[in-house]
Amino acid sequence: MAARGFSTFAVDLRGMGRSEGRRGHIASWSDWIKDAETFIGHVEAHPSAGEVIPVGHSFGGVLLLSAVIEDAVTPRRFIASNPALRTKVRVPGWKLALGRLASRLVPTLALSNEVSADMISRDPESVREYRLDPLIHDRITSRLFTEWRAAADGVLARSGELRTPFLLLVSEADRLIDPAGSRELADRAVNTPHEMKVYPGRYHEPFNDLDANEVFDDIAAWAARDATSPARS
Repeated sequence: MAARGFSTFAVDLRGMGRSEGRRGHIASWSDWIKDAETFIGHVEAHPSAGEVIPVGHSFGGVLLLSAVIEDAVTPRRFIASNPALRTKVRVPGWKLALGRLASRLVPTLALSNEVSADMISRDPESVREYRLDPLIHDRITSRLFTEWRAAADGVLARSGELRTPFLLLVSEADRLIDPAGSRELADRAVNTPHEMKVYPGRYHEPFNDLDANEVFDDIAAWAARDATSPARS
């Protein structure tokens, strides 16, 4: 994005990457919403900041959507990339039942997230880097699982409340997250301008997949337009 004239800031949420906290765990979804609020406020206070356009991918997409719906963050517009609203990976029934029970009794019980490296991208180099990255954590706790599912359901149920324009990036061949969830979001968000870009053949991480420059070009073109421009799909 720097080559396209945009500065980029990124953060690891608590429990992820280099941030503090138990790996793959949150006590409450509201903790992540507070993290997003703090981080976006930090970027907005940066001396060089102009308009700040938050971007949320996957879990982060659900987080950003819920934070906007709850008015915890109030950007002029935002971007959601393959928000994890509906899963493509089939979660065994026993694991769903165990996760719900453990969330109440043993909230830090960690279970596999059912993600394999070859699901994220068609680019062999991105897959190799994912496998070698020591910060990749392939387990989430029962509490994070149930908090995420509740947040995703809440976003879809309340998507008609959205008033902030947004861009929705959807990988048609996502093997982790069902694109139908994004389409449902777009169909329900009738009260605000929004645009949905669908990428045939792309896997879960469009920023790290083949032909990623097309995605960055689309973001740059959308960001260069005025927030009140008519939506296109």
